[in-house]
Amino acid sequence: MSRTGLPIVLSLLGATALMGGSRLAVAAPAPNPNPFILIGVDGMESSVVEDLQGRGQMPNLKALRSRGVSSPLKTDYGANSPVVWTTVATGRDKEDHGIVNFDVATDNGTAPVSSTMRKVPAIWNILSRPEFGRKVMMLGWWGSWPAEEVSGVIVSDRANHKIDDRVSPKSFSATFDGELKAINGDRSLFPNNDDAGAEDRIMSYYLQKNATGPYNLLMAYIHGTDLVSHKYWKYYRSEGFTDVDPAQKAKYADKIPEKYRAVDTMLGRVVAAAPKNANIVIISDHGFGPLPDQFVKVSLDLDALLAHFGVLTRSGRTVDLGRTKVYNYETAAFQMVKMVRFARAGREKGGTVTPAEEAAIRADLTAKLAAVRYETGKPVFKVRDAKPFEAKKGADFMVEVIGEGPTDALVFGKERYTDVVAQIVEHSGGHGWEPPGVFYAAGPDIDPKGKVEGIRIHDITPTLLYGMGLPIAEDFDGKVIEGLFPAAFRSAHPVTKVPSYGTVTAGKPTENAETDEEMLERLRSLGYIQ
Repeated sequence: MSRTGLPIVLSLLGATALMGGSRLAVAAPAPNPNPFILIGVDGMESSVVEDLQGRGQMPNLKALRSRGVSSPLKTDYGANSPVVWTTVATGRDKEDHGIVNFDVATDNGTAPVSSTMRKVPAIWNILSRPEFGRKVMMLGWWGSWPAEEVSGVIVSDRANHKIDDRVSPKSFSATFDGELKAINGDRSLFPNNDDAGAEDRIMSYYLQKNATGPYNLLMAYIHGTDLVSHKYWKYYRSEGFTDVDPAQKAKYADKIPEKYRAVDTMLGRVVAAAPKNANIVIISDHGFGPLPDQFVKVSLDLDALLAHFGVLTRSGRTVDLGRTKVYNYETAAFQMVKMVRFARAGREKGGTVTPAEEAAIRADLTAKLAAVRYETGKPVFKVRDAKPFEAKKGADFMVEVIGEGPTDALVFGKERYTDVVAQIVEHSGGHGWEPPGVFYAAGPDIDPKGKVEGIRIHDITPTLLYGMGLPIAEDFDGKVIEGLFPAAFRSAHPVTKVPSYGTVTAGKPTENAETDEEMLERLRSLGYIQ
């Protein structure tokens, strides 16, 4: 605030000029503000942090908290991650920034959100305006592919895939390709490729390497904390759950703490590498807690089981319809409701099953499937008629996968099949009720006794811009949390404003068949999309 108690409003060259990306008519910003390092940790839950620090773990975050401030961070939008993280990066509501869900319908089906869908500039675009003279490195933010051109470097959320525009500028691609081997060679923090380990290794590497500068804002997104919290919550905190197997608990109880400790070790390395004048901020998009109704998803290859039953023949993944009675019809392994078809003569190529045989074939298969059990003794399948919309898609009948008590092996009489179940995703943790995230900050421009209560995800971009000496847009839905900064800083840096940073040309989502399907399958396995 200015000494008059009112924000200073700066003039623009005009709305049309702004939309075209012309320079803002603003006073020259301070040339050398202290840098900010922003680490977004998906799903970091404050009670987990407190628990682990109480056990003597996460010392680096504890040290940062002891010299800074902390607060719950109010989330929104059902804690829908791409929506929340885009609001964090833009300071705008979802209706303004245009990212409203995990995926979007396209002419080719469904695609995950991408950077070309965003309707307003993100903080990395704002910092890149030539009149501000700032440099930014952004690492892995949700929906950041294709990587945009900025004053600095972007490593997009699809950087782990060999596709165009996974990083920018293009001149950085050779460096990135050369460093990937070294990145994947160090698995001390995120050892496995599951639970976003591959992506988190990349972002962690560049955080540590570039903490020294030359960026005014170094920002990174870490994903794995969210994934392990969905999958292993009941093994970490078993209170209230009645189905926790002791052997499974012994195996998985440390999955969540392990990921938190990795983030803490990474933070320690970043703090050690960062210059003494760096301000460090850690946030999460939401917290976590136990799901009232557990979500279990079993991915399995029904055709493999049908082959064991002798009613299907295939070579590799190709079904020989001439020697098959029934087969899984256009249903992916991760889908727990399978469409099944007869290899009907005159309909399927080479099919031999006649309509008169179908009832007996279905009855025999129904009996066999009813006898299949998980090793826990729980049934695996339920057979039912196809509903009208399923029949319209081509199903003759349906086989539902039951998710209670799943195991990697299936039992049928004296037979034990280990090649049918591909993956079991069991979700006992969630965040749909919008538990708050975390906000931790420390640095030379942060008041250790600062007042940040009530801070929201919408406030992050305005507050960071203010901390770097840049004006705030009046059309932001967030505000500057001035109480984060010492009185001397606020006196020397009154809040300045511009009407808007304008919009960007938003078009259709950018699609890539291979990586889209991989990302969509992950979202399905999490229960985020169907």
